[in-house]
Amino acid sequence: MSRKKFTIYIIGVILTSIAANLVHPVTPTLIVERGLDSSMFGVALAAMQVVYFLFAPFWGRLCDYIPTRTVILICCCGYAVGQFIFGGARTEAQVIAGRMFAGVFCGGVFTGFLNYIVNTSDPQTRAAKIITYSTANNVFNAVGYFIGGMLGLISVKTAFATQVVMLIGCGIFFRFLCIDDTPFKHKPDHPLSFKDANPFGVFISAKTFMTGTLLVLFITVAIGAMGQTAYEQVFNYYIKDQLGLSSAYNGVFKAIIAALTFLVNSLIVMRVMKKTDANVSVIFVLLAMIAPLVLVFVVKDVIPFAICDIVFFVLAAVRLTMFQNIFAGKGTPETTNRVMGFFQSMTALGGIFGAFFAGIMYKTDPMRPFALALAATATAAVLGLVYLFRYKNGKG
Repeated sequence: MSRKKFTIYIIGVILTSIAANLVHPVTPTLIVERGLDSSMFGVALAAMQVVYFLFAPFWGRLCDYIPTRTVILICCCGYAVGQFIFGGARTEAQVIAGRMFAGVFCGGVFTGFLNYIVNTSDPQTRAAKIITYSTANNVFNAVGYFIGGMLGLISVKTAFATQVVMLIGCGIFFRFLCIDDTPFKHKPDHPLSFKDANPFGVFISAKTFMTGTLLVLFITVAIGAMGQTAYEQVFNYYIKDQLGLSSAYNGVFKAIIAALTFLVNSLIVMRVMKKTDANVSVIFVLLAMIAPLVLVFVVKDVIPFAICDIVFFVLAAVRLTMFQNIFAGKGTPETTNRVMGFFQSMTALGGIFGAFFAGIMYKTDPMRPFALALAATATAAVLGLVYLFRYKNGKG
């Protein structure tokens, strides 16, 4: 893939990352304004993550058979329909239905993004391109939060309408402006069957690439995602429900995260990944993520509380960049798409439990989801040390 084509791809990633995050800062407002149960901020996301978890490997498998840009088009449009349902919801059931419909397709968008890079890049440039993709994705996720927070000052509907239009536009952008990656990837030796379309069947097919050490790393990803999702969801709702802050504040926090993530990934992570083994250095990031979560229980003022949030998510962005690069190198030409799809599913699996328990626990004590985030992040760090031990000792 030429530099020009890669630039076009990154522009598409930027636009989609913004679109995907426009309604996160206004979701608490939607719940409060429409008189929905407070647990919905977590339960609805958990419902979305369930189907995301089930279908991400399928989309990864489908990328073996049809152009990845076509998968992204289909999934962007499906994601838009789900968010349209969510934005118009007046009951808890409608919220969950919209989120679940969106979840079917959401995993395909981000699985497709990674597979597109893996399929069109040679091993020498793949790491740099993944870092560029991950930086763009993380930075503009936060920019999307910021823009969504500002749109939320107009109305919740404005944020949702903007998101739906942008998602459809992004799907069209990828389909007609990005290259067809079919010539660059391994061609399956049999047609796609109903068995391949079975989400659980795709997990069974993980035996083609899974090892004991890789399984430990996948579990680390899932539990880390559980902690991150629990923290993010409770923070978003907490500042609206307990501190009375508008969606604009959440947007500002995310804008700061975007700027810092860009600087850290560009000036530090790029060098670290070139000069060190990411399998080792990612463990230090996992350990560092524990500190801001501990401080959440110590600080009481809004500004220190926000600083903990900012530090945690900058470190989370670094961790994601490293994990994506690690997993991109774990597969063969025949299994890479499935490995990346499985990675997305493990992220979603952790998100299911993080979002669900954060929503349920918040009703009993607003600080309990923060404790869950701390426990999950610490557990992920311990599992990371187990992975490092196995990796260093050459265990499969």
